[in-house]
Amino acid sequence: MGWSLTVWDIGRSLLDKEIGHRMTLENAIYLITIGICLFCAHLLVLRRRDTEVYLPLALLFLFKAAATSVAVVAQVYDPDGLGVLVRLSILVGGLEIASPFLFWLYVRALTTEGQAERIPKLRYHVIPMVFVLAAFWSLLLLPSDLQDMELESDDPRLLKFVLIAIAAVAADLVFKVMIATYIYMTIRRLMAYRARLKDVFASTENRELNWIWVILACVVVYLCVGIAFTLSAVTGVFAEAAFESQLRILDALVLLGMFWVIGVWGLRQRPGMTRQPVVAAPEPEPAPTRKYEKSALDEDRLRRIADKVEAAMENDLLYRDPNLSLWDLAKHLGVTGHYVSQALNTYLNKSFFDLVNGWRIKDAITQLNTTEETILVIAYDVGFNSRSAFYKAFKRETGKTPSDLRK
Repeated sequence: MGWSLTVWDIGRSLLDKEIGHRMTLENAIYLITIGICLFCAHLLVLRRRDTEVYLPLALLFLFKAAATSVAVVAQVYDPDGLGVLVRLSILVGGLEIASPFLFWLYVRALTTEGQAERIPKLRYHVIPMVFVLAAFWSLLLLPSDLQDMELESDDPRLLKFVLIAIAAVAADLVFKVMIATYIYMTIRRLMAYRARLKDVFASTENRELNWIWVILACVVVYLCVGIAFTLSAVTGVFAEAAFESQLRILDALVLLGMFWVIGVWGLRQRPGMTRQPVVAAPEPEPAPTRKYEKSALDEDRLRRIADKVEAAMENDLLYRDPNLSLWDLAKHLGVTGHYVSQALNTYLNKSFFDLVNGWRIKDAITQLNTTEETILVIAYDVGFNSRSAFYKAFKRETGKTPSDLRK
C-alpha cells in the first residue's frame, strides 16, 4: 500500500504542479519504470523455486523502484533545494550502487551448473561498493542553504565543499568503472556458458540467454550517457539546456527499455544448466572447466566409450529425443558425463551439440530423399524443436537448405 501511495502522489504531482514540459516527460517515463520494477519485484519475491537465481533480480528491481520513486518526488517538490526530500533521495539512491553487482549475480546464478557456488573473493566486490556509497553519501553533509551562501576564498567552509565535490566525482568515476567491469565479467560469463551449452545439450536455442546481450547494449548506452553527464558537470561540454534536456530524456528512456526487457525475459527465464538426475559411476565428476587434466581414462577406454556413443546414436536413435542432454546419454551408457564429454572432445573431436545434430541432419537427409513427408514433420521427427533450428543446423552442416535438397 505504501508503494501505491508513493506512485499515486508522484502521478498527481505531475498533473497538479506547474513544471516544465521536459520534466513532465522525464518523470512520466520514470513513473512507468517504477511501475514495471514494483510489479516484477513482487512476482519474483513470491517464487519458491530457484530463489538463489531470482532473489538478486528481485532486489535489483526493488532498489531501482525505491531510488527512482524518492528521486522523482524530490525533483517535483524540491527541485532547487537541499531539503529533506533531496537528502532522502541521496540516502535511498545509494541502493542503486549495488545494481551492477546484483545483475552480475543474477547472470552468474542463471548460468551456474549444479548447485549454486560461493562467490570467491567477495571482498573485491564489497569494498568498491562501500567506497562509492560513503563518497556518495558525503553529499548529505552539504548545508540546506547552499544556493544562498557566498563563499570567499579564505572562508574555512570552502575546503569542506571542495572535499565533498572531490568525493562525489570520485564516487561517480569509480561507479562507472564498476559498471564497465561487471559488463566485462558478464560477457565472459555468457561466452563460457554458451560454449558449455554445446557440451551438454543438443538443442540450445531456448537456453542461450540472447536477451541479456540486449541488456548489456542498453547498459553501455546508459554508461555513455552517464559519462556525458559527468563531462557536463566537470567541463560544461553539454551544459546547454537543449543538450541537458536530451540527455535526461535519453537516460530515462534507456532505463525504461532496460528494465522492461529484464522484466519481460527475467520473469520467464529458467536456469539453463539445471541438471537432471543421472546414474553415474561412484567417483564424483571433475569440474567442467578443467579439461581432463587428471583423467583416469586411457586411449582404449576412450575408444570404447566413443564406440558406445556412436552405437547409441545409430542403433538406439537417441538423437531423436528433442530434450537429449549429455547427462541423458551418460545415464544410457552407464558412465559419467565427464567421461562421455572427454571421449567426444578428444577421440571424436566433436562437442555433444555437433555430434547429435550431425546425426539428426544425416537422418533428415535420408528422409528428404526417400519420403514425401513435409520438411516440418521431418524436422520434428529427427529431434529438432523448431523449423528455424532445423534450417540453421541443416545450412551449417550441408551449406544448403532442406528445400534446396528437394528441388
